[in-house]
Amino acid sequence: MLLSLVVIAEAYNADYTHVMYQSLNDPPTIDGTYIVDDDWIASGKEEFGDGAAFHDQWIMTPNMYCLIVEVTDNTTDTGDKLTLCFDSTETGTTTPPDGGPNPTEFDYKLEVTGHGGSETIQWYKGTGSGWTTVDTASAELLDLAQDLVSTPTIAAEHYVFEMNFMKIDESLGGPLVGYTWAEFVSYYDEDTGETQQWPPADATPAGSPGVPDSWGYINYVEDQNPTPTIPEPLTVAAVVFLSTVAVAVSFYFLRKRPKTQSQTSGKTGEISGTR
Repeated sequence: MLLSLVVIAEAYNADYTHVMYQSLNDPPTIDGTYIVDDDWIASGKEEFGDGAAFHDQWIMTPNMYCLIVEVTDNTTDTGDKLTLCFDSTETGTTTPPDGGPNPTEFDYKLEVTGHGGSETIQWYKGTGSGWTTVDTASAELLDLAQDLVSTPTIAAEHYVFEMNFMKIDESLGGPLVGYTWAEFVSYYDEDTGETQQWPPADATPAGSPGVPDSWGYINYVEDQNPTPTIPEPLTVAAVVFLSTVAVAVSFYFLRKRPKTQSQTSGKTGEISGTR
């Protein structure tokens, strides 16, 4: 009797898996930047490309996916473009991403092109062979703001895209995402012609906005990030203490430093110093 072994391929690139942590705080204020406070302290960070990163978290009530994308670009080119793709299913909830070689009816893409008052925001949904524009997104689906700022994790001024998504909003035809999903993140910099993306173009399979099988896996947990990637703020007392310690250590080593001037003693070539 022959036994047939069936191998079920995962509908995403399992080599690129990101853990999404739960925030127990109120939804973050969306203003295109963040500071070290409770808004994003529960989030996890995923670096990609050449210095870019995203931070994300989920909130139970309201059922929300919160996302920050930071890129190193600081130009104002009208062709700069942030792209996000979501592999959802008809019911969302516990249904895992279904992947596939092409975007299907319940796969969605968001493109944010340009900056400031001239930016455009466009949603797409899959057709089975590619993408088509869709203009039925509700006002509640997405709260987005971007700004050119310095942040706690990237000191130089750069663009920050800050977003809240209502996960179970069905204005696009189905829920944006369920408990878990596959995701693609990219940023095109018109000034350099470079695209930074997660998963990357040199992954196997190559990360592509048109191939759900190539997207990374977003897995949720019901805990805050145990090792915060946006560090807790230092209290004033802690800052004063650390400054005092630094001064004391510097003073100690200055006092202990041996004298370098030479004094000739009774023997030729003998150097006299301190003990």
